[in-house]
Amino acid sequence: MKKYFVGLLLILAGSCKEKYIPDFTTPETGYLVVEGVVNTGPDSTYIELSRTNKVGTIQKQYEPGASIQVEGNDNSIFPLTEISALSGRYAAPLNLNNTVQYRLRIKTQAGKEYLSDFAEVKITPPIDSISWQRENNGVQFYINTHDPQNKTLYYSWDYKETWEFHSAFRSFLKYVTNLGPYGIDAVGIEYKDPATILRDTLLYKCWRSFASDQLLIGSSAKLTQDLIYKPLLYIPVGDRKISVLYSVTLKQYALTKAGYEFLEKMKKNTEENGSIFDAQPSQLKGNIHCITNPAEPVIGYVNVSSVAEKRIFISNSQVPRWNFTTECEEVKVRNNPDSISDVFRSGSLPTDALELSGNSIIYFGVTTPACLDCTLSGTNVKPAFWP
Repeated sequence: MKKYFVGLLLILAGSCKEKYIPDFTTPETGYLVVEGVVNTGPDSTYIELSRTNKVGTIQKQYEPGASIQVEGNDNSIFPLTEISALSGRYAAPLNLNNTVQYRLRIKTQAGKEYLSDFAEVKITPPIDSISWQRENNGVQFYINTHDPQNKTLYYSWDYKETWEFHSAFRSFLKYVTNLGPYGIDAVGIEYKDPATILRDTLLYKCWRSFASDQLLIGSSAKLTQDLIYKPLLYIPVGDRKISVLYSVTLKQYALTKAGYEFLEKMKKNTEENGSIFDAQPSQLKGNIHCITNPAEPVIGYVNVSSVAEKRIFISNSQVPRWNFTTECEEVKVRNNPDSISDVFRSGSLPTDALELSGNSIIYFGVTTPACLDCTLSGTNVKPAFWP
């Protein structure tokens, strides 16, 4: 009977799950969302402004053209500038005084003004290490940090991944076309000249980056020591990220208790809802307010802290049996006018000679452009920090 009751409860719970449509309306332009940390150190402070969306829409609406400045309670003022036109992201290196309290002032193009509360500077302890280990054949990264003075207690992090990857193939051949009165009437192949081959090496090695988009927070307030050891990110086995060389850069921020609690609520509201057993959405009340219209909600909490940073590299040789493969294929094509014309018109590109008779090419390979040109999915500009 007990088993039957539990089973019935689970069925009813599943059948009662319905899409929740909140019974409130937002203005056509949405409410202002303020994201970022006021960095007191030499590195730039980044603040992003956007607007809340109507229910059912997911595209982010940025808030460009605003005037932003950091103000100290010693009457100091530090303006931020928009990184690029219409980006909604504002930045500047500030080098602030750790004994002064600071706040953020925002004035939008529409003339509305927003102001955060003055906040004390939190000193962030250094990151002890970023560690990793093989788990489920993939790689799991961990954060390791502590405050020997047991004062920090509340933390947040963000990270940026960068990885080197290579094209599946390189190209040593090129098409040669003959123009007739009605366009191309013949196509052949020949070897590229050495200068062209050298230039094309820039299409072989590329890099790609990805910035974290999830809230990553932690607290040691319930522990006897201010010590944090927690998962950072996981890369599944065979992922392209560790096909050559991979790096992750971690930034750590010290938070106030109120700032941590705000981010904790936001994390629950945005990442953990979806089940009837999840925490229900809660109202987000930060430390930034609309002084033009005090009744208008503002989403955001302005933390002021120094920033600790650490980077780690991991190469493919450090993860045996990584088993990275691509979907790229090299198709063998006979060197005759009809076959060359077919692959030329299909958009395939030649790779190299596969079979020779003396100096004559009998068969050659072709593949898709994405398998030859890494710049179609990354950049061939080497990052300044890359070894």
